[in-house]
Amino acid sequence: MNTCPVYRRSGGYSYGFTVPGPIGSILSPNLDLKAYSSLPFASTLCGSCTDVCPVKINIHEQLFKWRQVISEAREAPLSKRLMMKAAGRVFSRPGMFRFSARVARVFLPLLPGRITVWGRSRDLPEIPKETFREWYAKNAKGQR
Repeated sequence: MNTCPVYRRSGGYSYGFTVPGPIGSILSPNLDLKAYSSLPFASTLCGSCTDVCPVKINIHEQLFKWRQVISEAREAPLSKRLMMKAAGRVFSRPGMFRFSARVARVFLPLLPGRITVWGRSRDLPEIPKETFREWYAKNAKGQR
């Protein structure tokens, strides 16, 4: 559990299931798909959980499969389905992604200092002074 970047930020209470963390996100939809349909989406799919699993369960791949099952069953809330569709369009178009990032850098500081995630308020992280793209362009010139 503690290797998961999402679990480290959110803690076990946000999972709403007896077994928290990535493994709980795999087990809980088996019991009640509708009630726990959001849990497989609470993961970056980075594979850290799979790397440290002592019995070598491919957790991140199973989370991805659950996402597919939930999407096909239309168990995800309409708002999440629409947001994922919009995100897919933005991420698949580099120009639109760069534009969205610029807009977000302007408007994110205008949001209140706290936002609600999974029913609990969290502080927004400080926005970096420069984007990764800007940093890379500045620092990687002599290394090509």
